[in-house]
Order: sequence, then C-alpha cells, then structure tokens
Amino acid sequence: MIKNILFFIFIAVYSALRAQTPITITSSDMPNENDSIHVSIADPNDFINIPDPILTGAGYTWDYTSLSPNVQQYERYDSPQDFPSFYSYLFNPFNTSYGKDNYEFSTIPLPGATISAAYDFYKESSSQLKQIGAGYIINNIPLPFVYQQADIIYEFPMNYQSTSSCFYKYGLPIPDIGYYGQSGTRTNLVDGWGTLTTPFGTFQTLRVKSTIDAVDTVYNDNLAAGTNIPRPLKYEYKWLANGLKIPVLKIETAVIGGNETINNVRYIDSTRAGVPQVGIAERTPGFYLNSSVYPNPCSNELTISYQLPATVPVKIIMTDVVGKTIAIPVNEVQTNGSHKLTLRTVDLIPGVYFMNLDANNHKEIRKVIIAH
Repeated sequence: MIKNILFFIFIAVYSALRAQTPITITSSDMPNENDSIHVSIADPNDFINIPDPILTGAGYTWDYTSLSPNVQQYERYDSPQDFPSFYSYLFNPFNTSYGKDNYEFSTIPLPGATISAAYDFYKESSSQLKQIGAGYIINNIPLPFVYQQADIIYEFPMNYQSTSSCFYKYGLPIPDIGYYGQSGTRTNLVDGWGTLTTPFGTFQTLRVKSTIDAVDTVYNDNLAAGTNIPRPLKYEYKWLANGLKIPVLKIETAVIGGNETINNVRYIDSTRAGVPQVGIAERTPGFYLNSSVYPNPCSNELTISYQLPATVPVKIIMTDVVGKTIAIPVNEVQTNGSHKLTLRTVDLIPGVYFMNLDANNHKEIRKVIIAH
C-alpha cells in the first residue's frame, strides 16, 4: 500500500516537473503545404483589458481568456503546384515550400499605387523558415517579386533564450508609377516559456519577441524623385506550441509617438457562431478568383475585380455586419477571364460591409469599409 502511494506521488511530482520544462520548437512544428488553420482576429476593444505583452519570463503563466473575436479567417498554406500562373513562373516546388494569402498587408507610400491583395511565399528547411517573396495586386495588376535577401522568420531549433537576426530586402518596379522597396532587420529573442491560456485552450509554449526595424524606399517616375521613409518600429510577440503550425497567439505592436501600441491580436481558434468569416476561401485545387475590392475604404464607388479559370456560375452578394443582403450585383454564368464591375456606394450608410464571391462553389469574402 505504501509502495503504491509512493509510486503515485512520484508520478505526480514527475509530471509537475515535466510540465515546467521549456519546450523546443523545430521545423516539424511549422506548417506544411495544404495545411489550413482557423484563427480569430481579436476585437480592438479588448486591447486595453488584456495583459501587457511585454510581461514574460521562465515558467510564466499568461492568461488571455478575455479575448473575443471580431472576425475569423483561415491561414491556408497552398501547395506550389496550385499557385496561379502569374506567380508560378517565379515560385514553384523547386524553390518554394508553400504560399498563403496576406490579409494584413501595408499600404505603399507612393501616390497612385493601391494594393488590393497580397500573397506571401515561404521556404522551410530543418534549420530555417524564411519568406522568400511576395505578390501584390497593385492597381489591379499582379506583381510577384523575389526578395533580394530573405526575411528569416525563425531559426531552428528554438529554445528558451535563443536569439537570431537577419537583414531582409526587396523591391519592385510599378508600371507607369515608379518603384517601391523595403529593407529592414528582424531580431528574434525567445524571452519566455510557460503556460498560455486563450479562449481556444491552454498550451505549453515558447514566447518569441521579434523586433522589426524597416525602411521603405520609393521613387516616383512623374516627379523623377525618390526618398527613404522609416516605418514605425514594430514588435511581434508570438507564443509557439509543439505541433500547432502557427503561433497560438500573436500580438503586433508599433511605436507611435514614443508609445508602444497594440494594433493587431490573432489567435488559433475554433469557429465561433455569429462571427463574420472574413477572407476565408473555400478553394478547389487550382481554382483561384484572385479577387480584390478597391478603393478600400471607399466613398462613392467600389470596384470589384476577379478572374475565372473557366466558365462557371458566379454570384456576388454584398451584406452588412449582421448578414443582411444589401445588393446582389452578379448572379449569372460568366466566361473565363478577367471581370470587373463598379458599385455605387454613395447612398450606403458608412460602416463595415462584406463582399461574398461564389464561383463554382469557390468562395471568397472581402471586408469593405464605406467612409463618406
């Protein structure tokens, strides 16, 4: 009897000690092609109530259960074999592990250049995960480009107090406008480990702090002049867990006016009823709409553009935030190729709307902001 009690005490102590041991993150914990992970983007109203992301340490406990989703989307990692043709000539199975939509791309500080969609390309190895290129839809023209120097997101293996840094650089000419590029440094520090709790669950994690110091380079053909524009210093706080592919929680901040301010919070989550599903694409392999809405925000008119690889039934529905149908500008069979239509929005009440595109059961949803 005493032996059994001692045995169970030993198991309990061993389990407690093991739970307090920092984990190691390797390339096996990163995404694979065709992975799809559901994430929630937190309501900005939650930012003032959550713990300060700078708080960290060894054996730390983070409680972010107060987060609530504003919208949800998928992080889908596409196979290079499924890239659309205007990307595949630069990015293919020989040089790229996977690609994914970037719904949080920044604007370009160049008059006349408007990004309506972005796509990122990654290369993964046993020692690194790095971004090697991107594709922007600028003024409705797809412009893919390879980084001149890759942005090394992680170096493996990652353990508590691991550090790494890289210098990245890219640039692209924009037809009839000029040139845009960016260079910067990324410095990573694994500054904590412990238990993280979010609305999705509780996880043993490593905490990585990334410091990103970047400068934009722009050149305007019409003005025959260019300049360098420093971007605000940016921090990414990421909690990584074994086998979960992407950060369980990611908080992005920027230093504005000397103050570090939270501007984005994302976390792995399950589907939440009643939460808008923004940017989620239910894809048939090889079928891409490459849709965009612009300008966004818009005032008087909104242009919707997309491409069809085949002749298929197409339905476009504009809804408000509670799902009420505002307009159905398209409901017909359309031929393959590029399509564009313009909607009058001057009569709509300012606010957030969603453009739902369905082509042959391939669905994409774009968030639209009306601001008169």
